[in-house]
Amino acid sequence: MKVYPQRYGREDFIKYLQKINASETTINKFNELPEIIERTGSTYKLYINVTWYNVGNTHYSFELNYYCEELIEYMFNSKVFPDVEHSINNLLCELMGANCIQKTKKKK
Repeated sequence: MKVYPQRYGREDFIKYLQKINASETTINKFNELPEIIERTGSTYKLYINVTWYNVGNTHYSFELNYYCEELIEYMFNSKVFPDVEHSINNLLCELMGANCIQKTKKKK
């Protein structure tokens, strides 16, 4: 088994989402995530890790979180999902629950 982890910046991850033909809804949800969050005097930056597993049928896992270099800690408990949209939705929910972002209202 070979494992290939890859960290992405925001713009590179958007290119990755387009490359894998992610839906426009998924890309728009990702764009709702702020690049940086200031919390309790510390700066947390968007952390994106995609791991490619080359075992029989190739599959991927996605980990999205916020990481603070100063404190050497993640903002939320680390969660890894096999689906990119699930990972993005989870992080959006975590941010809303922590009052870091407001829920956006859908346009009619």
